Amino acid sequence: MTGNNTTHDAGRGVPGADDARESPHLGEDVYTSILHEAPDGLVLVNGEGEFRYLNPAFTRITGYTREDVPTLALWFERAHPNPVYREKVLDMGQELLRGDRDTMVASVVCRDGKVRDVELRRASIEGGRVLLTVRDITEQVLTEEHLRQATSELTAVIEAFPDLFIRLNADGTILDSRAGRLAETPLVPRTLLGRRIQDLFPAGIGEALLGALQEAVRTDASAAPLEFSHTENEETRYYEARVVPLYEMHLMVILREITERKKAEEELHRHREHLEELVAERTAELERANQQLERLLYCIEATERKTAEEWLDSLVEQGTLGAAEPGEARITTDAAGTVIIVSREAELLTGYTGEELAGRPIWSLFSGDGRELLTGEVLGRGRPVECAEGTALMKNDGSKQAVRISADPIVDAAGVVIGVVCTIRRA
Repeated sequence: MTGNNTTHDAGRGVPGADDARESPHLGEDVYTSILHEAPDGLVLVNGEGEFRYLNPAFTRITGYTREDVPTLALWFERAHPNPVYREKVLDMGQELLRGDRDTMVASVVCRDGKVRDVELRRASIEGGRVLLTVRDITEQVLTEEHLRQATSELTAVIEAFPDLFIRLNADGTILDSRAGRLAETPLVPRTLLGRRIQDLFPAGIGEALLGALQEAVRTDASAAPLEFSHTENEETRYYEARVVPLYEMHLMVILREITERKKAEEELHRHREHLEELVAERTAELERANQQLERLLYCIEATERKTAEEWLDSLVEQGTLGAAEPGEARITTDAAGTVIIVSREAELLTGYTGEELAGRPIWSLFSGDGRELLTGEVLGRGRPVECAEGTALMKNDGSKQAVRISADPIVDAAGVVIGVVCTIRRA
């Protein structure tokens, strides 16, 4: 009861409500208003190609009125002044009018000279007429072009990198994957779409990946790179994963194989360790050489001091102090017989400077018995020797000088020969 009253009252007092119930058709003025206020351009074309009606939206979009383009042929001529392009558009237009196609998109030159992209749709009307709907899609076409360009550039970037790009949702479900041309292996093939990425790896790696995904979602920032290894067919390969947040809780995981980099790092680490070992060995050798040189210099100093004291004592006993034997020269070597110290008398006697003799083997200065005695007896057996005959000194000017030599070994505290003091006198 109440419902009937409500229904009856709902139409009461509303102008035209009874008329609407009585007539199922709208008035002509209503149809005219709809055509006039429609946001898209509307063109009514009869069978002879004449424009019977153009609504204001058509004029707003193209700038043309019915007086400017009374026929379809004139419209194509005005809107497509380029003959080559007009011929192409005419073919599509004829297909549209015949009903072979429902829509077409073309660029048109408007009355103000600007070029716009429009979409035309057809609808058949009684009496062989056609209603064309014209929609301005210039911004849409521009957006689509920018999108295609951005997609093309992004595709080129993806293909240029040796990475695998995986799009995921927040729980790790794989939505899509794409590999660059330089990617060594498709670690996540497209057959695994819909699986969770953390389920494709061992537990430790999967948990780390899930943690990186959750961190990127929480902070809306890229997570720190994650390195991991994956063994397949008894071959271990290394990867680096970077998680980047996208829109609407989506994420991108960028996987790059870094096996070669890891091998290079390991090889570099081995070389560094080997170099450190060589440096340590060389340092130890230098330290031992320095210690030996210090012992040698100490023994040389002690030997020289002891010899000088004995010589002074003998001169005092003989009462000849101050009458040093002329021509006496001394040369000191290390354990290998290499000259280290050259006295002033030795420079005068040999004709060489101390710098010229330093580093040379001492036996290169002698010929005859003295050479063998220095090598075998003094350095080899640690015995002092004296050679009064059969030894010649090879001087700097190429001449030979008969000399007498005596050589005493320099021995350290352990009894090891660490050098020689060679005394040279003219024969």
